[in-house]
Amino acid sequence: MVLSLSMFTVIIVLGIVGGVVSFTALVALLIFEKEHEYLKVDKKKTELENLLKQAQLSNLASQIHPHFLFNSLNAITSLIRLNKNNDAEEAVYAISSLLRYTIRDNQQLVKLSDEMLSVHMYLKIQQLRFGNRLSWEIDSSSEIEDFKIPMLIIQPLVENACKHGIEPKMNGGYIKIVTYKSEDKLRIRIIDNGVGMSPVLIEQFELWKKTGNEATDFGIGIKNTYQRLRHYFGQNGDLSIVSTPEGTSCLISLKEVK
Repeated sequence: MVLSLSMFTVIIVLGIVGGVVSFTALVALLIFEKEHEYLKVDKKKTELENLLKQAQLSNLASQIHPHFLFNSLNAITSLIRLNKNNDAEEAVYAISSLLRYTIRDNQQLVKLSDEMLSVHMYLKIQQLRFGNRLSWEIDSSSEIEDFKIPMLIIQPLVENACKHGIEPKMNGGYIKIVTYKSEDKLRIRIIDNGVGMSPVLIEQFELWKKTGNEATDFGIGIKNTYQRLRHYFGQNGDLSIVSTPEGTSCLISLKEVK
């Protein structure tokens, strides 16, 4: 039976609210079903429903926003209705890969190369919503790909670039992620040509970094990113932001603790 979009959404909501199921079965299901190149439409929808039913979204709330998953699954449903099944399969694979990444052995520090792959998957999913309004580029040096960084340290900044930088622009924009080594530090720069952040917001962020006084105007993703950098790297980890009306540049700086 082919589910209507409303019923599809209801089932997803029930899956989130209703109990928490281990992701192990989810991963096994997705890997098994991905081996079949030509899935029927009803099977595709069942896979998408199970994706959220069986997920421990309560544990992922600080990593992947549920609304992002809802929007992604709705976009996939539209692809299926348009008979773009190959595109839908690629999208399902991207979502499942991203979810698998977030629960891999509860690792806190991961290789930079793995983190960049997850960012790539995240941007592929975002493009379901933005279409040709979003383009991106990832330029990562191979000599630093084994550097260990906190898991999902880049994704919140990319999400902010999409949501607050690119989305308000009628014609969209681009995001570029660059990794390199400079002055014995790993640098990760997230650049967008969006609408930019207000100087007041950046001043509040810098003041919060110095004083620790609560500020509610800048996003929790930025705050959590900075706190996690400090937790793992102490004074050797930092996040700085520069912005103009032509775009924003976020710079993560890390120095490996020996």
